Amino acid sequence: MAVAAVLAGGRGRFLGNVGGDHLADSLLAGLTSAGVEAVVTRSGRTGTVIAVIDADGERSLLTDRGSAGELAELPAGALDGLGVLHVPAYAFGVEPLGGTARRALTEAHRAGILTSVDASAVPVIEQMGPEGFRRMLMETTPDVLLCNEDEARALGVEEPPLGVGLTIVKRGPEPALILVGDGPVEEVPAREVTGVVDTTGAGDAFAAGALVALGSGRSPRQAVELGHLLGAAAVSVAGALAGTESVPGVT
Repeated sequence: MAVAAVLAGGRGRFLGNVGGDHLADSLLAGLTSAGVEAVVTRSGRTGTVIAVIDADGERSLLTDRGSAGELAELPAGALDGLGVLHVPAYAFGVEPLGGTARRALTEAHRAGILTSVDASAVPVIEQMGPEGFRRMLMETTPDVLLCNEDEARALGVEEPPLGVGLTIVKRGPEPALILVGDGPVEEVPAREVTGVVDTTGAGDAFAAGALVALGSGRSPRQAVELGHLLGAAAVSVAGALAGTESVPGVT
């Protein structure tokens, strides 16, 4: 996602724990070459995610967290100069990372940094329980909640959860939904994509575009439009956007 943020015209910073191995060295070098700042602690072995892509471009993930969950505290200077802090809900499923993520959201919010949570996956919501997930949102008060249609249904997001100012519901090729306060639901049409190649990283790309736009003061609608642009670019190439030098239409 940090790479997609750079492609969206912003700056990217990755916060986390990686292994003390050669795989981590390679991954960190890749982030640096893509223009992403890596602020990390190192211990154990680096995690791995295998993406399996079917004939329609839909992906399934096989995940080994490795030592990613061992982030017990934020690295020094992690929040310095930050405009947006984004946390995938996957982080809440393991300790000590989950507690660190909660504290980071709270500290960032108090510092006036725009904060965002992605619901990540229905199993994550089921693990925490819908009420537990909503309670976490009330406690950490993120400015933005990102979720897809299945995740929104699992959370019961007919209206924005308490503690969240803006909820964006991604619906693939269908219009995304914007929920702000008690106002009307706004729909933002998705970009047409002919021939989906690979959906890996599409949600992260959408989130990156939307958050870069929000962080630069654009409206929620403009943010979703940029999210759609990055998401469409992501599904049009094999693999995530990490190997893409630019995204047409991003200014």
